[in-house]
Amino acid sequence: SFTAQKAVARVQQVTLLLLALVVAWALAASVDVRYPALALREWRTVFLNALIFALLLIALLRRSQQPARERWLLVAGWTAGASAVSLIGLWGFATGSGFVSAAEGVRRVQALYDSANNLALYLDRTVPVTLALVLLLPARRQRVLWAMLAAPQALAWLLTFSKGTLLLAAPAALLVLGVGGFWLLRRQGRPVAPLVLLAALALIGAGVLAPFLGAERFQRLLDFEQGTGFLRVQLWRSAWQMALDHPLLGVGPDQFLYHYRSGYLLPTAWQEPNLNHPHNVLLDWWTRLGLPGLVLGMGWLGAGVFGLWRWLQSSVLQPHEAALALGCLAAAAAGLAHGLIDVSYALPELMLVWVLIFHLGIEAEMERG
Repeated sequence: SFTAQKAVARVQQVTLLLLALVVAWALAASVDVRYPALALREWRTVFLNALIFALLLIALLRRSQQPARERWLLVAGWTAGASAVSLIGLWGFATGSGFVSAAEGVRRVQALYDSANNLALYLDRTVPVTLALVLLLPARRQRVLWAMLAAPQALAWLLTFSKGTLLLAAPAALLVLGVGGFWLLRRQGRPVAPLVLLAALALIGAGVLAPFLGAERFQRLLDFEQGTGFLRVQLWRSAWQMALDHPLLGVGPDQFLYHYRSGYLLPTAWQEPNLNHPHNVLLDWWTRLGLPGLVLGMGWLGAGVFGLWRWLQSSVLQPHEAALALGCLAAAAAGLAHGLIDVSYALPELMLVWVLIFHLGIEAEMERG
């Protein structure tokens, strides 16, 4: 209907406008900083590139004669790339020929990334999408093809041994897939048997991790008196003070490390002086871009997630679109959950993925309108 078209167009405009405002404010926050060259580099690679990508993506889907086909090609290319990177990491894990790192008694898959945590953060966003397509697409052949992409991603995701993934991202994604999948299948009049497969996959994942439960990394998983948990709490205390001291513009893009280790590092956290972000989505926006940046950044993420929810609601009776919409919503949940204790947006690839999932959904809804 015309009313629905106007509502969808408004979501599109608000999401894009908020991203543009984030980019503009990040530029303003890059001017009076300790290291302007570093700030402008991050502004260009994280913020400006995301806006350019959003504009190109919207233009592509609007001008295409077959926007649905182009959308699925984008999703296939994106997830196939994640599977290829995962296979590289798994090959290194199995053969001992690299692409892994050792920490707290386990070997962690990191593939081509600088760290296993960075790989986990990326797979937080691809695994839920591919799993949703495996579970909810109506054609068996299509489900098998997506399962071939999902399997290496899911295994590499687990073998990163990322605490943020295991404690927050994976439970959030599985919860959204489980609850959303039940709602979708009931609305579509289809059996809910795929949810049994989802439960089985969760059990298989637990089985994969079981041999490693005796490792130091798992024994200290919830220990906040020492180790990583303790250091994370000290980091948040320092970041909170930094945010209070720089409320308007923050310390600027890519400036956290230099302020942290020169003036905010607590004596009890001396073991990790080289942290370049506060490991929390709210503190990250605030310390990086000040209170206006926090409002704009969280507003942008909120508008994008709302757009995904609208996409899911409007595509309930279209199984292919609904499966993709639910997968993107689960990916957003995983990314935000992991962002409570790690980076959530301030890496080039993570910003591009946020743009991709937000505008895939909104453009799909506009096409039907």
